[in-house]
Parts: sequence; structure tokens; C-alpha cells
Amino acid sequence: MNGSEKRRNSRHRGKLAVELESGEGITRDFNNTGIFFETDRSFSPDQTITFTLVLEHIDPEHPVRLKCQGKIVRVEEDGQTIGIASTIDSFTFKELQKDSRR
Repeated sequence: MNGSEKRRNSRHRGKLAVELESGEGITRDFNNTGIFFETDRSFSPDQTITFTLVLEHIDPEHPVRLKCQGKIVRVEEDGQTIGIASTIDSFTFKELQKDSRR
């Protein structure tokens, strides 16, 4: 059984900023139970991870941040970027604040 056959929910393609504890990434696809993103940081399968999805499209002046907890299920390295597949086991909305990048 391959990865797509194991999924119970369809994935949505889209690019969202991912904030990591030390670094950043960009999503390739996601659903309510998992995410795939690209980064330059290395992770290991079965490692727990905390990351924040930045939902700028909702309100560009006050991006919504969704802090997520999960577990790495797959790592793909192609020499330029590292692809990370992770579960989303829990999430909370972070305090809304003005985006410091503006």
C-alpha cells in the first residue's frame, strides 16, 4: 500500500509559510491530519515537531498563526531541499498580533 492509499482525507495543494523553532519552510500540500512541507532543516522519522502555519490570506495585516504539534512520518532529500511529511496531532491558534515583517 503506498502513501496515497493510506490517506483517509484528500490533500489540498497550496503554499503556506511554515515557521519552525529554528528555520522556516513552505507547504506543498496539507489536510486536517497531515502536512508536507519543504525546508532546509533536517528531521528524522518518528521525531516530534512543533511548527506554525502562517495564514496570511485571511488578513494580510494580521496573519493568523496556527501552532501545530505532530510527528515526522517521512523525510525526502533531493540535494537542494528537504521534504518533510508530518502528522498534525493537535493545534492551537496563536495570539493574533501585527506582523513584524511589515
